Amino acid sequence: MKDNMLEVFPFSYFQINTRGSILVSSKQAQVLFNIPLDLLNIVHIDDQLKALELITSFIHTEPLTTNLRLQMVNGSFTTFTCTINWEESIGHLVCIEKRPLISSLIEVKNRTRL
Repeated sequence: MKDNMLEVFPFSYFQINTRGSILVSSKQAQVLFNIPLDLLNIVHIDDQLKALELITSFIHTEPLTTNLRLQMVNGSFTTFTCTINWEESIGHLVCIEKRPLISSLIEVKNRTRL
């Protein structure tokens, strides 16, 4: 991804190698996370195996998607839907925070009824 795209890309994007080292990250990722050298450093301990599956999936030609709990700047963990697509030995990982739109709409609608 070009550097200028990293500034305006609306989601968390990481470019990683086959060892899980973060090579590049988007501005949005930098806002949400304390960017470590290794992706596994922000993954919740219970999701480490799922994250390792993504990192070692470079032999696949199809994108892989899973939910991961990632540690935010404030130290809390939030669930993200993460999809990785490998281009040779470089992984393009996009993580989008899971905010169920339907649940949010139902909650707002219920509040307006009160």
